[in-house]
Amino acid sequence: MPADAAEPGYSKEFAAVAEAERAWIERRRTAAKRPPLKDDLCALAFSGGGIRSATVNLGVLQALERRGVLSQIDILSSVSGGGYVASSYSWLRATTPDPAAPTFEQRAHNGERVIDWLRTHGKFLIASRGFTMITLLAAIVASTLTNLLILAPPLLLLVELASLDWLPLPRALADMLGVPGHHGFWMLLLLGLASMLSFLPLMLVLALKVSIGANAARRSVEGLRLAMGRVLGLGIALIAVGCMPLIVSALERLFAAVLPAMSGHAIHLAWLGSFASGLIALSRGDPRQRPSLQPLVMIGLSLLVYGLVIVAYAVVRENDLLHSTWFWVLVGNSAVLALVCDLNSISMHGYYRARLTNSFLPRLQPEIAPAAFAMAEISPETGQPLHLINTTLNSSSSRSVLARARQGESFFFSPVYRGSTATGYARQSEDGAADVLLANACTISAAAIDPDTVNTRGRALAMLMALLNVRLGYWARNPSPSAKPNPPIPNWWLRIAREMTGLGLDGGQRETHLSDGGGFENLALYELIRRRARYVMVVDAGYDPTLALADLGRAIERVRVDFGAEIDVPISSMQRDPSDGSHPLHGHPFLTGTIRYADGSNGWLLVIKPLLTAGLGADVYAYARANPAFPNEPTSDQFFDEAQFEAYRRLGYAIVDRLLGEHHQIEFGEWIEGLHEAESAAASF
Repeated sequence: MPADAAEPGYSKEFAAVAEAERAWIERRRTAAKRPPLKDDLCALAFSGGGIRSATVNLGVLQALERRGVLSQIDILSSVSGGGYVASSYSWLRATTPDPAAPTFEQRAHNGERVIDWLRTHGKFLIASRGFTMITLLAAIVASTLTNLLILAPPLLLLVELASLDWLPLPRALADMLGVPGHHGFWMLLLLGLASMLSFLPLMLVLALKVSIGANAARRSVEGLRLAMGRVLGLGIALIAVGCMPLIVSALERLFAAVLPAMSGHAIHLAWLGSFASGLIALSRGDPRQRPSLQPLVMIGLSLLVYGLVIVAYAVVRENDLLHSTWFWVLVGNSAVLALVCDLNSISMHGYYRARLTNSFLPRLQPEIAPAAFAMAEISPETGQPLHLINTTLNSSSSRSVLARARQGESFFFSPVYRGSTATGYARQSEDGAADVLLANACTISAAAIDPDTVNTRGRALAMLMALLNVRLGYWARNPSPSAKPNPPIPNWWLRIAREMTGLGLDGGQRETHLSDGGGFENLALYELIRRRARYVMVVDAGYDPTLALADLGRAIERVRVDFGAEIDVPISSMQRDPSDGSHPLHGHPFLTGTIRYADGSNGWLLVIKPLLTAGLGADVYAYARANPAFPNEPTSDQFFDEAQFEAYRRLGYAIVDRLLGEHHQIEFGEWIEGLHEAESAAASF
């Protein structure tokens, strides 16, 4: 009997997920009047790319549906921005009163066509009536201030306690240091020195182990090297904080001798100097242009964090907090808020989810609320595809070397299961919890801004982002019933502490941290290869102005490493057409390839790139000439007006419509194989 058999609705092994999904797809095929499932699993994947990806893929869905191909899709996999419109499609198909009507031509309960609703909500963050950029700014400020109201009082209390005289140290020592009290800081300083000194015995043990033991265990050697790095880093951090009173005292003596009038402001000059130095370092270092400047960026961020610690010390120095009624009111308020408030809802994740729900899940029936719609309510009886929403489970402190290096693992939501390799898989439910809702899964999948991700690695940056509540990610229930319970600490403080320190970020805790699926794999292809899909169509609408195909490259590498699947996609056919030098046209906005699975079976892959091609409407060309970055305007632009929205939507529609040619209701697999054969024949000449 499997170890997890006693846990109903949970499986450690993916085989149970695959079996349940296959049964779901069989029912879907019956409802869609399709042949039984054999080895012909058909899948469609929408990449990340924000609202750009959403609008391109809206056109793709419309073209496939109009040509009678969409009903053949068994799995719809989405990540990040591609999930906006994929979730919209799943929601509309699940709640439509007229299954035969074109999905996006239906009328919402207010009488407006869905396609018109989506078109007017391209600026989804501020698209609702009364919402403006000021509303968005207010939400950001409120999120940050709430976090500071909860975190600042206990942090100030810790600094206050560290500044007190509570150890029986000789008076001569205090006089020698020139700073009375501050015993907590001295303890930090001594701990830092001890940590630094512990480097020496570790170094000697390592030298003996690798020299004497010819067959020394690789794990123990790696563990020693990791320990050496950690004690060195910890020692530097502790000494920097422990020396703070000495630094301030030295500055005060310096100014008393040189500029007596400024001596009373030395502590403020200290934090201002730290901030200024940090900002200068950040302005000089751009790792995107010169990777060698990455250390300069980390130094700049560390100086900003250090400046914040000096600010806390300055507040303590100039105020008697322990005898202040207002301070204890703030401490009590912090404790109450930390106990009753939900970090997921009060951070920008809550605002983001509400705006996405309003913009992409319009109500077709007034009695069915999109905000409470669970993934499990997506029914195979409607004939719609099984929707996979891909997110990233933060694995910064995972025991797995590979997961820790990647800083993330694939975590998916589907109508049947949710989970990852690290956590195992739990059956989806309709219990109303936020973790199982379609809108929530869509929002998590697009949570591009978050601490401790592959794009925000670096302890100083993670600390700043966590402190200022700069995050869109989500703390979710671990699917595993045997996950480690949380310590008796209010969830708010515990979650922030884990983000600041990078500890407890793995698949073994009661709460797991999820963020943008693009942080792991941005094409939504990974989970389709795990399921051995035979025919896969991917719409790669990520930001790629140089046609580097970086997202495709990462996906190919990850599925080879994790599943032993080999994807062969010749890219020589995707060449620029020099007929228009000002705004190059592409005669070939797609790639085809083959998939060779570890079990010896084969698959076919079609990758579509939204590139400017011939045969588009005059309105699309007009928009392109007025906006030279089209169709690769930066993902940071999440505010599409009507013309911009329509240009991207029409581009996605036209490319797929053109590839389908004269075919109507052609078999999906036959179409992809035909495109691949034509490509192979053309390449042979």
